[in-house]
Amino acid sequence: MTSVVDVHAHMVPLRLIEQVHGGELSFPDIEVTAHESTYRVAFNGGAPTRPIAPGLSDLGKRVAWLDQNGIHHQLVGGWLDIFGYDLPAEEGAEWSAALTDALREVAVEEPRLTVLGTVPLQDPKRAAEALRQQVSSGSPGIMIATRAAGRDLDDAAFTPFWESAHETGAIVFLHPGFGGASERYSDFGLVNGLARLEDTTVTLARLLYAGIPERYAGAKIVVAHAGAALPYVLGRLTRNHLLNKDTTHDPVASFRNLYFDSVVFDPDALQLLIGKVGAQRVMLGSDYPFPIGDLEPRKLVADLQVGDEDKRDIEGRNAAQLFGGGAA
Repeated sequence: MTSVVDVHAHMVPLRLIEQVHGGELSFPDIEVTAHESTYRVAFNGGAPTRPIAPGLSDLGKRVAWLDQNGIHHQLVGGWLDIFGYDLPAEEGAEWSAALTDALREVAVEEPRLTVLGTVPLQDPKRAAEALRQQVSSGSPGIMIATRAAGRDLDDAAFTPFWESAHETGAIVFLHPGFGGASERYSDFGLVNGLARLEDTTVTLARLLYAGIPERYAGAKIVVAHAGAALPYVLGRLTRNHLLNKDTTHDPVASFRNLYFDSVVFDPDALQLLIGKVGAQRVMLGSDYPFPIGDLEPRKLVADLQVGDEDKRDIEGRNAAQLFGGGAA
């Protein structure tokens, strides 16, 4: 039987947050404040995060949800709000290591979970070192946001990071942050409904035009939310490349190197993506535990107009091959 694998989920190790709040662990530029029955976290004097949702830390609810949906294994990253990219470089490296270790401690309690670590992306050299250390210790890879320290991921400063991802063959799960959240998105819930997709789409366009996925093909780049608008606008990006060949790489050449989750809520949209990249580049995802996530992800796959073998690939075989034995 093929194991069903959810490759897109988030988790917060509550014990770590409680340790910082209670003073057992000290990070000079991290402040944890109680909020009703949970916590909020502030970095480097910035505004506090949203309250940590209970579903991010409740292991029992997570396992019950996996069982209800017939999911055998889940790849979990942290919650991007607490990645700490605003921290000074050294403290950021210490925090990302502590966060990754704490996530792994939770996963020890539940062997159906495999952790994607975090790295101090605000310092690409430290991020490269952290990625090498994590892969050498058995981790399949990391989850990162679309930008850090005011720089896009195609910036030359990130060369050491991409070299590390390429050389180690690491998973780099690309997840949107708040890069598109201008005032235009303040109404109608559009930060989650649309702004994050803009964030991903712009980042991907820049990566493709810079040729990053093709140049560092050893890195296994997995894109959240089925690639956002990228599959739909790829033709236009290609046309723009043909008009600007001196300053852009062929976007299709890099697009072929990407992997995608299934969090798009629309079988027709997912069908379009499969038509462009093939079923072997698409994997089941949920974005658990968020309400904007697809909390019944197998239903979408069941509605696809593809063969049973392709559905099995999407539901688990692709993930097992990409992430290794931990996802099997």
